[in-house]
Amino acid sequence: MPSSVSGSQRQRLINRAGALTILVNLSLTVARGAAALLTGSTAVLADAANSGTDILATLVVMGGSRIAALPPDWNHPYGHEKAEPVAAKFVGVIVTLAGLMTGAGALQALRAGPEPIGLSAAVVTALSMAAKEGLARHLERLGRRIGSPAVLADAANQRTDVLASAAALAGALGGRFGLPLLDPLMGLLVSGLILRMGLGLYWQAVRDLMDRAPDPDTMAALERAALSVPGVRAVDDVKARVFGPAIYVDCKVSVDAHLTVAEGHRIGKRVKAAIMRAVPECRNVLVHVNPFPGLAARSDRNTGPGAAGGDQGNMPPVLE
Repeated sequence: MPSSVSGSQRQRLINRAGALTILVNLSLTVARGAAALLTGSTAVLADAANSGTDILATLVVMGGSRIAALPPDWNHPYGHEKAEPVAAKFVGVIVTLAGLMTGAGALQALRAGPEPIGLSAAVVTALSMAAKEGLARHLERLGRRIGSPAVLADAANQRTDVLASAAALAGALGGRFGLPLLDPLMGLLVSGLILRMGLGLYWQAVRDLMDRAPDPDTMAALERAALSVPGVRAVDDVKARVFGPAIYVDCKVSVDAHLTVAEGHRIGKRVKAAIMRAVPECRNVLVHVNPFPGLAARSDRNTGPGAAGGDQGNMPPVLE
């Protein structure tokens, strides 16, 4: 869902969250790497490498949000907001690859047997899981607050690390209690969950790039705002599309056919202002003003010789 948070504040929040995410993942990479060297655990070493790839995903998110915040230019007159779903799409690919790697590790464990995890490695893994889950929840709250698909994708990416580590830890503990198949089975289950998450992120980004419509409640609020303007006799059509964190609206309204073009223009400007007040996520509103009653009804009445042409009352669109 797009957000009404101002562009500069939004970018500051994303940069701050990105710096925190990089710091956490960098610390976990060092801690997991040290634990892997001390215990010789390849599973913990893989977790360390996974934390390193999470840093890459966060850099993609920060880069995408920075590009999305750029103002419109001659080559991108509608702005750069779609850079965020593009970044989310890349993160979806990264999460999907992580799911495939988790599945490959589970199949390897199924053939060769689970790798035992020492106490120190288990403690590091459990602490890192708690840190990553807290980070994922923070990013998820922020992403929903500011309407950032890229930050929400990064939150999902952090959670895949928690799931993968939980599967490894549960499988290792199962091996200690005489359940050796628990490790590969948990790995395969978590691999499926991660793949579903990654493909879901990818598909959501594709939907955002295809100019999907806002939710029904937002569409209803747009129409109510247009109808609330004095002088609007009917709302003929409302179309809207999600453009990254913003919404762009096309609206057709009907006003009294006897009004002048200037009067219709003023009503159109009021419609735009009312819509942008009602739905602050709207970045721009294009209002087209039609005569009321419609041209077909007027031409039916004016069919006699010398009747005025139906085009007399047709008002041009208000381009705002």
